Amino acid sequence: MRSVNRRVQQTTLVGVVALCALGSAATVAAQINARDVPLVAQPQQRFRSGQDIQPIFEGWSANDDGGYTFHFGYLNRNYAERPNVPIGEENFFSPGEPDRGQPAYFYPRTHRYQFEVVVPASFPQDGELVWEVTTHGSTQYAYGWLQSEWEIDVNTITSNNRTSFGRGVDQLYGNGWPSVTVKASHTSVSVGQPVTLTAMITDDDLPDPVDEPDPDAPPRRRDPTLVAPEGSPEIPDNIPQYTKPAPPRNHLSVRWLVYRGPADATFEPNDYKKWEEGMEGDGWTSATVDSTVTFDEPGTYTVRAFASDAMLITHGNVTITVTQ
Repeated sequence: MRSVNRRVQQTTLVGVVALCALGSAATVAAQINARDVPLVAQPQQRFRSGQDIQPIFEGWSANDDGGYTFHFGYLNRNYAERPNVPIGEENFFSPGEPDRGQPAYFYPRTHRYQFEVVVPASFPQDGELVWEVTTHGSTQYAYGWLQSEWEIDVNTITSNNRTSFGRGVDQLYGNGWPSVTVKASHTSVSVGQPVTLTAMITDDDLPDPVDEPDPDAPPRRRDPTLVAPEGSPEIPDNIPQYTKPAPPRNHLSVRWLVYRGPADATFEPNDYKKWEEGMEGDGWTSATVDSTVTFDEPGTYTVRAFASDAMLITHGNVTITVTQ
């Protein structure tokens, strides 16, 4: 009932915004939070820090046992700040168990399909599983529910992640999810002490290889009206651009990041590491990939491996305690 009331409040707020637009700008500024004004009505500003996190319900998929999998991601509205929001009063699910495997360390911008929550076949068709995150005094919600339009499959996931790389539907629906087992050389270390992270990936023999992009190909043509004249001054900008690493289009690969913890860590490499000749496995049905991580601050960290078969991505966690 609480979540339904919130929806009513949100609908009411849209009406308030519309009415206030007819009044003075000062009145609108005093009564409406900028986060609640549609983006088309705001200056297109970017922020290094100080903004909130929007949890995202990506959709649901049916399981063989009659249950369902809810898929979640998030948008960190900052371009630099990486908030740590521990599981608890400011990062929880309801109803039921507040810890459903959600992240507690948030990288900049949009990160889709970060974790899944499995619910039983008895989950009410009109029920809701709510993920609530509070940062900088702003609370945002993601509502997981079984509305039929929110059902998704691998086509939706690969399209949104841009990991189909032009492969056909026979590859898409014939390909199985990869499996990954992860371990760390040490689970208790000191600050500055490197840890070797090992991901052991197994997969079927799909997807098939595709051509790699030609590094010498001319850049894609852009409309001349979108290209700045030669010699024109650059627009001043002190906001960093954050680019989320993308998996390679061929071979098994893995990328590590901090999933829960008080601070970021230094990963080597900090991108997807692809299987190469000389590594264990054949690179398509099996691969063992080593990476390293070093921590600069003490605390308890969960680091997550995102393992890709060049189309689908699965994950595994390792928890490491770091002392001063």
